[in-house]
Amino acid sequence: MLKFIAFFRRFQVFLVFLILQVVALSSYFSVMSFPRTKFFNSANTITGTLLSWERNIIKYLYLDEANQKLQAENVALEKRIPDNFISVDPKTSIINDTINKLVFERIPATVVNSSHTHANNYFTINAGTEKGIEKKMGVVSSDGVVGIVYDVSKHFSIVKSILTSNINISAYVKGSNAHGLIKYETKDPRRVKLTGISNDIIIKKGSKVLARGSGGYFAQGEPIGIIENMQPVEGKPMWDLTVRLNQDMRRLHYVYIIKNIHQEELQTLEKNIQELQ
Repeated sequence: MLKFIAFFRRFQVFLVFLILQVVALSSYFSVMSFPRTKFFNSANTITGTLLSWERNIIKYLYLDEANQKLQAENVALEKRIPDNFISVDPKTSIINDTINKLVFERIPATVVNSSHTHANNYFTINAGTEKGIEKKMGVVSSDGVVGIVYDVSKHFSIVKSILTSNINISAYVKGSNAHGLIKYETKDPRRVKLTGISNDIIIKKGSKVLARGSGGYFAQGEPIGIIENMQPVEGKPMWDLTVRLNQDMRRLHYVYIIKNIHQEELQTLEKNIQELQ
């Protein structure tokens, strides 16, 4: 014990220094750990933000490619739907080693220019005769009917929008089967009119409005919109029907052109009927 006391007295200055050094270093690291942690946290936040921006930019750059791929997949699926086929006599025609023949084919395209603020609106798509596009082909989006091809060049086509006063697309109300013509009279790009339906026919708000298939522009039952408002036309036994379009024409970007193998035959036959009338 005496030796320990003697040792402590002999090295007391050094021991006090050592203790103070330990305390000082402990305090130093204790104080410095906070700014160090803050630094790494800030660095991680900045890095995470930059990586997030990078991912968003990459997603945006590849979005168009992804949508085009999705369009192609949709077209492939459409070709498997039984309603798009008709039975063909195998004794007279064999197409792709099957007894079924595709009636409606969908050709994908992208809208490159459009208008929606005029009385008669049109939009341009990046598909033309090179892809088999012809005048008077129907055009739809994934939500429904959007127009009819008006003019065609090799690589582009101009489409008469459903927001056109003389579009005259034949349509019917699901449930009542009452049919009339779609016209653009509202100057509202979300709404059109369904004309020519007598007000003695019961029509319900919210009923679906579908393409009738006249002229072969569209498959029968292609969606157009829903009955949003209805009231009798003053002085006439007709309904004034407002249809809210499924497709917001202000946001139209990806479309499909409808190729109907029977369209020319149907239009020729219906033209003969018009001449008789």
